Amino acid sequence: MKNNGKIISRLFRNSVISIILAAVATMIGIVIDGIVIGRFLGPDSMAAYGLVTPIINLATAFSGILATGAQIICAQHLGAGSKQKARRAFSMCMIATAVISAVMMAGVLVFREPIGVLLGARGNSAHLLAPTSDYLLGMVFSFPCVLLLFEFNSLMRLDGDPNRVIVAVVVMTLLDIAGDLVNALVIHGGMLGIGLTTSLSYFAALVIMLLHFTKKDIIFKFSFKGLRMKDLGEIFAIGSSSAIGSASSMLRNTVLNQIMVASVLSSTAVAALGVVNTVFNFTSSTMLGVAMTTAMIAGMILGEQDRTAAESLIKVTIRTTLVVGGILSAILLIFAAPIAGAFGSADGAKMVELASRGLRIYALSIIVYGLNVAFINYTQGMRRMVMSDVICFLVNFPFIVIPALALFGVLDTDAVWWSFLIGESLNLILIIIMAAVKKRGIPFCAKNYLFLKEPFGVSEDDLLDFSITKAEDVVTASSTVGEFCEEKGATPKESMMLSLFVEELSNNIIQFGFDGNKKRSIDVRVIRLDSGWMLRMRDNCPKFDPTEWLKLHENEDKTRNIGIRMVCGMAKDIKYLSTMELNNITITI
Repeated sequence: MKNNGKIISRLFRNSVISIILAAVATMIGIVIDGIVIGRFLGPDSMAAYGLVTPIINLATAFSGILATGAQIICAQHLGAGSKQKARRAFSMCMIATAVISAVMMAGVLVFREPIGVLLGARGNSAHLLAPTSDYLLGMVFSFPCVLLLFEFNSLMRLDGDPNRVIVAVVVMTLLDIAGDLVNALVIHGGMLGIGLTTSLSYFAALVIMLLHFTKKDIIFKFSFKGLRMKDLGEIFAIGSSSAIGSASSMLRNTVLNQIMVASVLSSTAVAALGVVNTVFNFTSSTMLGVAMTTAMIAGMILGEQDRTAAESLIKVTIRTTLVVGGILSAILLIFAAPIAGAFGSADGAKMVELASRGLRIYALSIIVYGLNVAFINYTQGMRRMVMSDVICFLVNFPFIVIPALALFGVLDTDAVWWSFLIGESLNLILIIIMAAVKKRGIPFCAKNYLFLKEPFGVSEDDLLDFSITKAEDVVTASSTVGEFCEEKGATPKESMMLSLFVEELSNNIIQFGFDGNKKRSIDVRVIRLDSGWMLRMRDNCPKFDPTEWLKLHENEDKTRNIGIRMVCGMAKDIKYLSTMELNNITITI
């Protein structure tokens, strides 16, 4: 018998949609702003909108640090079975979010005009300072919401409430569309009104998300009890790649803005870059949703020290990235002109033309970008931070900026568009070379890209790992466990207990959890430890805690559910945890 990897694959597919929606949610407001600005406020306002992109990148830099760090460390603690440590890390993340968002808001409110000048609203583009400053003033109030929405993205999935994210996204989108149109056509509030509308819509989405924490049966509950600065340090360390990525993206966009300012068309080129950056933010958020799903599950796998699950994760990540990235690329290649046209007005035909060409060239890099960002997030989840940080910096700054600068004299504005494809391709080649060096051969298989920090998990000699998908498997599974334990030196009592535990728990899960659903599965891991034996069982059935059930029915007929009573009574220790809609039970004897 062997592990079929179906639970990890299904967990990934079930998680990725809600996480993509949540990741995209942080960009939807910005995209809607860009469309309304381009259609109704003119090219200068669109150029000002483009200049603000680095500040948006800065906000997402901090949200990326906290969100990625928190989700990975919380998933790792939950994978190791420690709900209390996960809550402690969550509480530290919330405190850090409050402090950082307050500092960011104060900085932009006080220095928004100097910031506008620094971003490029000077010289021939000095007339862009007023709309740039106004948009910053309106957007600044969205910073706390952006940070929290990004953080709640994966935490809601870990806490079993993914549908709330979808509701919040729908409400935010409708409010932002309605508010932007009213501002542009009725109130005529200009760039300030656009920014304020976005802030209000983000706030409404945040309120919906916060209602999750009024529920009783949740993992993440804020508390000042037992807080440690060490947890905050780990969050920042794990999230460092996200910080490096967003910060280097901010620097990259600043340099690219200056290249566009130096071009023949100046503000028109800046506006076109603003359109491409807006679409890039949207598509990259979609691919980042896939990558964040990878990071979250990788954190759980790291806590469990499960090499088989890591290989399954790599496979499903690559498949999903190719499908999602392929769809986005096709859409952009086919509909580049109407998408760019959505941002343009009657007097912005040249900007639309430039942006259309830029979108078509950029579309070629989406799949490669998706593979790169997935690898970065995977290595973050596995705590390979140096590798993740270096790769993240290279692909977000030098691999793109250097080709853009080198080609500008030859291709003018097209140099910027081609630089994205060149940079992403260089980075993917680097990853393949790293895998080839590690393998000392051509890295064709998923296991060649695990990049695990050894020692990882237990040796194959001390591990039995397989899946159960139907009732007919249970008898074979029970006897296989018994034979494995005897072969590895277990006492007859230990072999009998582990064999019996697998049989009783599997039958119970199938009887009450499979409910005719062929997609249900049970993963079983039997591990020989220096101090004894461990059995871990994981299933994707409805939530059921056998230890809690036993407490609630302690005084009832002892002959009912005798299997659960026997397992709980004979085991040295038994722990249950429900996370990401999976039941996880760990038994030691």
